[in-house]
Amino acid sequence: MSQGEQIARAAGVVLVMNLLSRALGFVRDAAIAYRFGAGKATDAYMVAYTWPYLIQAVLGFALVSAVVPVFTGYLVKDRKQEAWRAGSNLLNLAAVLLTGISIAGILGSPGLVKITAPGFSTEQTKLTIELTRIMFPSVLFMGLGMLVTGMLNAHRYFAVPAFAPGFTNIIIIVTVLFFAEDFNVHRLALGTLIGFIGFLLIQIPALVRLGFQYSFSFDWRHPAVQKIFWTVGPVILGISVNQIYLALNRVFASGLPPGSLSALEYAYRLMSLPLGIFVAAVSTAIFPAMAEQAIGKKNRELSTTLVQGLGMVLVVAVPAAVGLAVLREPLVRLLLERGAFDRRATLFTASALLYFAGGLIPLAFNMIITRAYYALDDARTPVVTGLLSVGINVILSMIFLPVMAHTGLALANSLAAAANSLLLYRGLRKHLGRLPDRRIGKSLAGTGAASLAMAVVVFKVSGAIRTWSGLAGMKLLLAEVGVGIITGVICFGFLAAMLRVKEVELLMHTLLRARPFPRK
Repeated sequence: MSQGEQIARAAGVVLVMNLLSRALGFVRDAAIAYRFGAGKATDAYMVAYTWPYLIQAVLGFALVSAVVPVFTGYLVKDRKQEAWRAGSNLLNLAAVLLTGISIAGILGSPGLVKITAPGFSTEQTKLTIELTRIMFPSVLFMGLGMLVTGMLNAHRYFAVPAFAPGFTNIIIIVTVLFFAEDFNVHRLALGTLIGFIGFLLIQIPALVRLGFQYSFSFDWRHPAVQKIFWTVGPVILGISVNQIYLALNRVFASGLPPGSLSALEYAYRLMSLPLGIFVAAVSTAIFPAMAEQAIGKKNRELSTTLVQGLGMVLVVAVPAAVGLAVLREPLVRLLLERGAFDRRATLFTASALLYFAGGLIPLAFNMIITRAYYALDDARTPVVTGLLSVGINVILSMIFLPVMAHTGLALANSLAAAANSLLLYRGLRKHLGRLPDRRIGKSLAGTGAASLAMAVVVFKVSGAIRTWSGLAGMKLLLAEVGVGIITGVICFGFLAAMLRVKEVELLMHTLLRARPFPRK
C-alpha cells in the first residue's frame, strides 16, 4: 500500500469520527442557544471559558505536536518499551504542572476576566469570575487527554482520540437539556468541566489495548521529556495565533452592543466546521508520516506528502468557504434560531460568518504547513510568522472596528490568517528546497473556478426554493440548506472532475478506504 493510500485510510477514520463529533458540537451549540440565547449569560460563559480553552487548545495541541515526532522516533527504532517509560514520565510531570496552572487560574480569575472583558458591568463580571473558577480545572484533564492522543496517533491509532471531543459534547448536551432547565448557567459550566474529564477517560482503554505499561516515575531528565520540554514552548507560541485572534476579538467586542461577542463565537464555530472535520482529519493522519520522513531525512518524500495534503484540503476548504458565504443566513437560522436566539442574533452571526469564511482557506493551509515545520524540528518559524500576523490582526481590528463593528473583527482575523499562511509557505523552502508551486497553483485555480461556478448555481437554487417551493418555517430552511449543500457538492465535484483536479480522486480514497481499527 502506498504512503498516499495509508494517509487516505487514516484520514478517512478521523473524518468519520470528526463528523460525528462536530455534529454533536452543533447540537451542543444549538442546545445552549435554545436554553440561554445570545445575551449576558452566554457572553459571561464564553468569556469565562476564554482562558481555560486558550490553555487547553494551545498547550494540548502543543503536546500532541511535540509527542508525535518523539514517539515516532522510538517506534521507528523498535524501542516501544522506552516509549512507554517516556509516556509515563510525561503524564506524571504534566499532571503536576497542569494542576498548578489550574490552581493559579482559579485564584487569578478576577484579573483574567478584567483583562478579557473590560467592558462588562460589575454584575456580569462577578458571574464570569464564578464560571471561570468552575471551568478552570478542565485544563488538567484536557492536557492529559491530549498527551494520550499524541501517543495513540504516533501508533497510527486515530479513531478513539478523534471521537473524544464528541464524548465531551454529549456530556455538555445532557447537562444543558436535563440539568439546566432553570436557566442556571453555573450548571452549564460544571457540565463543561465533567465533559473534559470524560475526554481523558474515554481514551485510556485504547492506550491499554496498545500495551501501555504505566510506571509511577517523575524523571524530568529523561531524553524524551527534555526534548518535549524544549519543544513545547515554541510550539505553544506558534499555534496560539488563532486563540489570540479570538481572545482579542473578545477584548475589542466587550464594548459593543450585547450579543456581539456571542455572534462572533457562533460564527467562528460555524466557519471552523470544515477545519475541525476534514482538514483536521488530513493533518492528523499526515503528521506521523511527515515525522517519519523527517527522521529519515527523506525531504523529497516529505515535500510530496506535504503538497498532497495541501491539495486534499484545498478541494474542501475552497468550496466550503464559498458555500458558507452564500448560505450563511439560512444556515444560522436552521442551526441556531430558536428559543431565546432571535432574528437579531441571526443577523449578527450571519454577518460575522461572511467575513470569517474568507479565512477558512489560509487556516486550512496553516494546519498542514505547521505540521511540516514540527516534523522538521523547526518550531521557531511558526512563532515568528504568528507574532507578525497577530500584529497585523491588531492593526486591522483597530481600523475596521469603528466602521464595521463586530464584522470588522472577523475580517481582520481572516486577513491576518492569510498573511500568516503566505509567510509560512515561503519559509518551507529553506528546509525542502524548491516546492512544486505549479501543482498547488493548478489545484487552487481549478478548485477556485469550480467553487465560483458552484456559488452561482447554489445562489440561484436557493432563491428558487424561497420563491417557488411554497414552503415556510423550518421546512423552508431545511430545503434551502439541504438542497443547496447537495447541489453544491454535485456541481463542484462535476466541475472539478472536468477541470481534472487530481486531489478529487485522492479525496475519494479518503472517504472510501477508511480502516476503523488500527493494527496493534
